[in-house]
Amino acid sequence: MTILDRRAADLQDVVQDILKQFQCVHASAANGPHVELNMQELRVVEFLGNEGPRMMRELADHLTVAVNSMTGIVDNLEHKNLVHRQRSETDRRVIHVQLTEAGGAIHQSLVNVNLRLFRSMLGALTEDEQEIFMVLFRKIARAGRSQMNQMVSSA
Repeated sequence: MTILDRRAADLQDVVQDILKQFQCVHASAANGPHVELNMQELRVVEFLGNEGPRMMRELADHLTVAVNSMTGIVDNLEHKNLVHRQRSETDRRVIHVQLTEAGGAIHQSLVNVNLRLFRSMLGALTEDEQEIFMVLFRKIARAGRSQMNQMVSSA
């Protein structure tokens, strides 16, 4: 095994650890006394909060589920008064989904929890280390996107 292979394995472990931390944060934000959301519902609230109203097809693409599966997820969120559907005035076949005020409050709660986690992570570093980390992390993210794009285009 090469040094790069060992470091890639170490990176995998670190990324898995960080992902578990985010899942825990998401679960605590989603499962407050006011509402219980499963991970798919939480991802929809997060996506709509970040991107604004979206068509059902866009939500299904984001979650990588079929549109008919997305209907059930949106039904549940609508029942919890976190989203509502609105038909397009120009094309009645198109349905946009957007957050309600309650959904927006959950999204903001999730943003706040994430920011606390990010501050905690960065707080373990000096200011110089934070700058270096961000430069390196952006570089890693670009390389990962490039690899992902290659995989998608060759599929």
